[in-house]
Amino acid sequence: MQRKQVVADRQTQLGALDEAFRRASVGGRFALVTGAAGSGRTALLNAASDAWLAAGAAVLRVPQPPARCGAVDGYAVLLDVLRDQYGQLANPLLAGPMSAIGALCADAESPAPGRLAVLAQETAAAFGLIGRTTPTVLIADDADDAPWLISALAAAVRDNCLVVAASRAATGRLAAVADVVTELTPLDTASVREMLTRRHGVPVDEAVLPLLGAALGPLVGNPATVLQTTTELVRAGRLVVAGGHLCLLDPQVPIRLAAEHPLMAAARRRGVTAVRLATMAAVTRFHVGDLPLFADATLGRVDDAGWILDGLVDDGVLLVEPGDVISPSCPALAARLVADAGTGPVTRLHRAYAAAMLRRSGSGLPADRAVLADHVTSAGGTLPTDRRTASALVATATEAMQREPDRAADWLGAALRHSGGGPAGADILARLLRLLVRTGQFARLGEVVRVVPAADHAGLAAAGALAALHTGVPVAGVLRHPPAGWAIPAMVDRWLTATPTTANMPASRSKGTAAGSSTPPLVTDAEFAYAGWACGTGDISVAEHGDTERLPDGDQLLVAGAAGDLAQVFQLVLGVERYRVPSDGPLAAYHRMLVNRARGDLPGVVSAARQVGLTGGQAPVPRRLARLWAAESLALQGRSEEAAAWLASVPDEPPYAALRWWVANGPAGEPGTAAEADRQLDAAYRACSRQLGYGSRIGLDRLLVRAAGIAARFGLAGRGAEIAGLVGADLGGLVDRRTATGSVVDRGTALDRGTALMLRALTTADPSAAAEATDLIRTRGDRVGLGYAALDLGRVVGDPLQWLVDALDTAEEIGAPGLRAAAADAMRSRGVRRPRGRAPRTALSPVETQIIELIRSGRTNRQIAVAIRMSEKTVENYLTRLFARTGCRSRVELAAASITSDNLDLAS
Repeated sequence: MQRKQVVADRQTQLGALDEAFRRASVGGRFALVTGAAGSGRTALLNAASDAWLAAGAAVLRVPQPPARCGAVDGYAVLLDVLRDQYGQLANPLLAGPMSAIGALCADAESPAPGRLAVLAQETAAAFGLIGRTTPTVLIADDADDAPWLISALAAAVRDNCLVVAASRAATGRLAAVADVVTELTPLDTASVREMLTRRHGVPVDEAVLPLLGAALGPLVGNPATVLQTTTELVRAGRLVVAGGHLCLLDPQVPIRLAAEHPLMAAARRRGVTAVRLATMAAVTRFHVGDLPLFADATLGRVDDAGWILDGLVDDGVLLVEPGDVISPSCPALAARLVADAGTGPVTRLHRAYAAAMLRRSGSGLPADRAVLADHVTSAGGTLPTDRRTASALVATATEAMQREPDRAADWLGAALRHSGGGPAGADILARLLRLLVRTGQFARLGEVVRVVPAADHAGLAAAGALAALHTGVPVAGVLRHPPAGWAIPAMVDRWLTATPTTANMPASRSKGTAAGSSTPPLVTDAEFAYAGWACGTGDISVAEHGDTERLPDGDQLLVAGAAGDLAQVFQLVLGVERYRVPSDGPLAAYHRMLVNRARGDLPGVVSAARQVGLTGGQAPVPRRLARLWAAESLALQGRSEEAAAWLASVPDEPPYAALRWWVANGPAGEPGTAAEADRQLDAAYRACSRQLGYGSRIGLDRLLVRAAGIAARFGLAGRGAEIAGLVGADLGGLVDRRTATGSVVDRGTALDRGTALMLRALTTADPSAAAEATDLIRTRGDRVGLGYAALDLGRVVGDPLQWLVDALDTAEEIGAPGLRAAAADAMRSRGVRRPRGRAPRTALSPVETQIIELIRSGRTNRQIAVAIRMSEKTVENYLTRLFARTGCRSRVELAAASITSDNLDLAS
């Protein structure tokens, strides 16, 4: 009776074939391995073959036969296999059946009646003789491409003989003769990560797999496709080792399938027109109803185009989606089609298509304006400029701005080229600049600024400054001719490169609409000033441009600025209707890093920090700040050696000094004596002084809170007040002098309300300030910050139990053994313990849950380490803690307990 197994794990697949090999000792077996092209069929057969050879079996491989043959040729192919291996088989009795098979196969001119039956009988006799002396395996890869071979393979199934055939699917005769079918399903994410780690020798950064998944779509679990694609990325210099992990450079650039991928080969086999059709589907929105247009543009016949489309769909190259939209089967295939076609041919194809649409429109036939705009845009300079075309593109873009802003930006860019300049061109440029900022396309914003003369538009200077800031390039690399005396470029360059400047913004520049225009400017100087104020650049006086109470939320602005999150700062200053945080570039990766940290995704923090380093351009400031956040995250995860390496890579100087001190003196670096505390506070004072002297707020809030906690614990209130005095803060009345938004403003330095409340709670043990501070942090969704706050308060308040239990629970929830150890130490030093009947809010952290699930699936510690991106030693530490907390004594007990109980009972 046939048994079908659907298995994804390589070891399980090998085990299924090995079981078939053992069962073949009596009666033989026919095993069928199925899976899509590139699913790892050949690799599985090779691995199994090695194992069988090591066990002493004879492994015979059927060569790739010609595509079109007859049934007799199948037996002739097996005869050639036996002749090649005759010396190895060393069985003289084989000569008889082999001679008979040869004679029957040679008799092609006058075939005897029943010849196929006799051939099957002689083939069975030959393999029966082989099986008597040696366990034998006959392997036929891609058997579905040679259906005439199946009868001969079936005849070889004898005692001690296993026949293994591989095909794309279990259909037809192959399915009928198979005793066991092993279906290879796509690899899961953990298996793909483990495979890539083995192939490239280093762990894969966690950002790489989602990017591969988005590019490869349904092919992401296909081993051959993944390996081909990553090998191509390595060869192109885009997959590189950074921070000990394999990372992807320029994630916004499309990932391509390998040129030799089977889908590309299938498209090429169908001819030039097929490749053009697939390429058109890759570069535009193509519908089934567009086939007449395609035929017109390529001077072909509609019927032929229809047959070609059907063939490409059958081959899996193209998909027909709802609404009869035709698209390549995955984005990586689309990228490969476009790359292989080249810019010139693709542009000419768009020009021909646009011309065909215009001819149809001139004949009174309907033409989709959006599709026509796509082709006119992509045709670029191959079409002559025409102001009527510019007007049509602007009208089409205006209709689509809310619904499809990215597409509308493309059309406005084309309209700008067709406008020929002048007032109409200036209006189009203004629309385009605003739209690019609103959609977060800052790399493209820089491209527009570079090609448009500076005198053409007043907003061009602000656009150049924004583009430079978001792409990590000095303003001079984007804006060729900044306005004379304008302070913004110096301020932007300082944010990126820490270059000192004494620039002061003149109060005479625009605060609202541009002179002589009803169009609001892209970004006013006042708004740049607010962004600078949030980060405390020290370059611009906010008083010259209004006060902080005009801001939508000054408190949020201060929190974002103190973290160095410039993308969030601009979103708060400009609002979501005018600005979107970009998806690529150094500021985007930096923002993503802080979002991951707030969620408690500590591995995600390190991954995003690596991406900041890869996308930082010529901007060392965001790269170095990101390294500090990564060091903090690694320390919380208990990866102290890695944390120390990241910390050591950042110089102890402003604008990093404050954040660097805070990271270096985290939970693992707490002082043990008053003398050590005094030395740490002295270092904090120097770091704070240097940071303020430089004019940066980044990290000051964290330094002040940590220093205040240390001072309170060791009775060094005077030192704490001395440090707070540097920012003009009177710790006793700190929260009474603030703006309408609750932020403290004094001597040009601002503290958000949460920091002010924490300082007051730590220095005066004020329970209401402590409660309000933690409520604010919780409202912001900052899980790591909440854990720190609970730990700091639990060390100094009169009743520490609830605070320290919260710190312990938070540490367990986010998988932060460094924070958990500090909370446990604080509990011991303060003489409290978690109530015996109280379990954590979440019994298991996400990391612990993942480890248990991997144990249940049979993974080793090494495989678990690869899957969750940590060292094998850290996995062992997690298991030790899980055994202690659950009372389980082995991995088997731990897995069994997780199956029988939704939440494991954890010891206090």
